[in-house]
Amino acid sequence: MKAELCKAFCDDITVTVVPAGLAVSTAFIRDDGDRIAFYVVDRSDGLVHLEDDGATIPMLEQAGVDFGTDTRQRALDTLLSGVGAFFDHDDATVRTLPFPKLELPSRALAFIGVMIRMNDFLLLTQEKAASTFREDAAAAIRDALEGKADIRENEIVDRKLKEVKADMVLEARGQKPVAVFFGNTPNRIHDAIFLHQAAAYEVHVPLSVVALLEQDNSVPADLRRRASNRLTTVPVFRDDEEAAVARIVREVTGAAA
Repeated sequence: MKAELCKAFCDDITVTVVPAGLAVSTAFIRDDGDRIAFYVVDRSDGLVHLEDDGATIPMLEQAGVDFGTDTRQRALDTLLSGVGAFFDHDDATVRTLPFPKLELPSRALAFIGVMIRMNDFLLLTQEKAASTFREDAAAAIRDALEGKADIRENEIVDRKLKEVKADMVLEARGQKPVAVFFGNTPNRIHDAIFLHQAAAYEVHVPLSVVALLEQDNSVPADLRRRASNRLTTVPVFRDDEEAAVARIVREVTGAAA
């Protein structure tokens, strides 16, 4: 088993001699599809340092990560300092301080670990984008239904349907409740479908279920098709916010299209 593990970790690593020292390509893949790579740079004083290929930080920034904020800058500095590294703004590389060649194996492993963890910044940005969508959509729905419907958030629709909480429950006088799910993840679409099925076929509670997507491609196409065929409506919010909210308002109030 040890041999198999060593083979899995080592076979895809390539080391190439370059004028500055060594170029190392690992088996780990960044979000842009490129392998995580770094250089071992020989120095005139007999020490070496490690640096990335200069694409790590630019790739994250192009994906929306803002390292200009104090919070992100401190987080980046803390992460890099843990392996004796820093971000060189002049050439956009992540670079370590010099160290003896004998320390290269352990230093290289620690450096790769940090390069992998850099993707955490991208996940935080995606979470922030999802949070912004929820906030924008909820605010637009509240504004459109002010004085027209009772609005509850992050609650169950009915005591018979305790398994799933909707993001918003909207209920106008004389109309059946409308459960709105912000469908920025497949899980929320599955929750919406589950609630619809339970209400319609198990407990027989009158209910409309809406999955509001942020973008056309927020969820896989096959899941969107399932949702469209089962739920009351699956509008798309971004780039057509007014129409998407108006569709929900019509469902809540029973107004004609």
